[in-house]
Amino acid sequence: MGAPLIDYLAKVAVFIGTAYFFYHYFLRNDVHFLGNRLFLLFMLPLSFLLPLAPLQSPFRSLTLSPEMLSLAAEMPAAEAPAAWTLASIVIALYWAGAALFLLRILLHLFHLYRLQRRHPRERLRNVTLVRVASPIPPFSFFNRIFLHASKSINAREMEQIVSHESVHIRQLHSLDILVMELAVALQWFNPVVWLYRKALKETHEYLADREVIAQGFNADGYRLLLFEQQFGAKLFEFASHLKQSQIKRRMFMMNRMNRAGKAPYKIVLALPLVALLALALAEPRLIMARNAAGGDEKQAVVQKEDPPALSEQELKDLQLKLEEKEKLLKEKLAATTDPDEQQKLKEALDNIYKKRQVVLAERGMTSEQLSEEKLKELQVKLAEKEKYLKELYAGADTPEKKEKIKQDLDMFYKKRQSILTQYGVVLKNETPSREDLEKKLQAVHEKRLQIKQLIHDEKDQEKIKELKLKFADLGDFEEKLKIKLEEMSEK
Repeated sequence: MGAPLIDYLAKVAVFIGTAYFFYHYFLRNDVHFLGNRLFLLFMLPLSFLLPLAPLQSPFRSLTLSPEMLSLAAEMPAAEAPAAWTLASIVIALYWAGAALFLLRILLHLFHLYRLQRRHPRERLRNVTLVRVASPIPPFSFFNRIFLHASKSINAREMEQIVSHESVHIRQLHSLDILVMELAVALQWFNPVVWLYRKALKETHEYLADREVIAQGFNADGYRLLLFEQQFGAKLFEFASHLKQSQIKRRMFMMNRMNRAGKAPYKIVLALPLVALLALALAEPRLIMARNAAGGDEKQAVVQKEDPPALSEQELKDLQLKLEEKEKLLKEKLAATTDPDEQQKLKEALDNIYKKRQVVLAERGMTSEQLSEEKLKELQVKLAEKEKYLKELYAGADTPEKKEKIKQDLDMFYKKRQSILTQYGVVLKNETPSREDLEKKLQAVHEKRLQIKQLIHDEKDQEKIKELKLKFADLGDFEEKLKIKLEEMSEK
């Protein structure tokens, strides 16, 4: 789950960032405040939903073979408890941060609840007025207005404050703030989401300022009230109150309120931008290679549902999963002494080697993409494969099995040469010298004499049968060495 979740969160962050920067450069100074608010509110859930949409990008593609798709389907979801990876650590940190921010929301809600329970309340024009004893700047939360009614505030100023906060209540700005706080909790690591929250709260204040002035209150007196409200006590994060924005910025926007806003027309420009971004971040188009009857390769677009889509990141995850499974099988093989279990584990390892070669081919790796360290790892794996096949050959108990393993060995040597040649590696000493062949022939001949003596002394019929098979194999090998020596003599 780690990599897909990180990928999803990164895409959400890109969408939120794009929406905010569009607002900042195209809409921030526009006086169509309702259009700005709707744009910010609409883009917020859209940023979380678009990465989940089953879209295919026209800009990116990924070619897969049928073998690769069947390999992905065969792989289990989980093999064994794996060690902590970097991705799992990042995900754990993310959820810990999200939990803290969600807890913060609950604590603020509890604080507001306790505040209203501890202070006297009264009904005023379909809202509840909570008179707080301590000096706080006035604010509202849903249908409640919290304020400190000091002796310095006259009836006219009180009416302006109540009118301002009533706008927040009627337009449900508190609901906007709660939704925004949830988005912050899920994207707490993204610095842009904090700017996004500030922009939404500023828009709330502009809407309330416009409504208050439209009701006939003196603009200069209202501006003076805003200035006086700067000198207050602690703020409440979820509240809509007069101190939420910088006074200088709000006064600047009040001077522009008589102009005609063009936000609805500007927002139209965001539609193609969002569409292009959604397609650019969508899953790549999957191309499945198919062989025609004449041997020509065709390509067909593979839909996401059938077969399942595999992104480049998923291919990397699949390769990592194969390597982890290989390591687990090797550990089991080293720990077991049961011959049957060893045979099963060796066959499973052989299957892993084949699957990993398919993944390597599907990822399109070239010699330029393989570092020297990776190239050494590849050569080590090939050497392990060769050793494994030779062990199978030595342990085969019937001529049919030995012949089958011989064919596998021959095929392996060809594939190994092809793979290493692809990465610019030339195997050294593939053709031994005459002296080496003669030494090897002498060693094989001595080994045959030893086995012949063992057969003569052995009483167990099963062991005699096994020794005779080895004796025959060495005889075949001895004949091949003699033929190679004769060929070298003729040259």
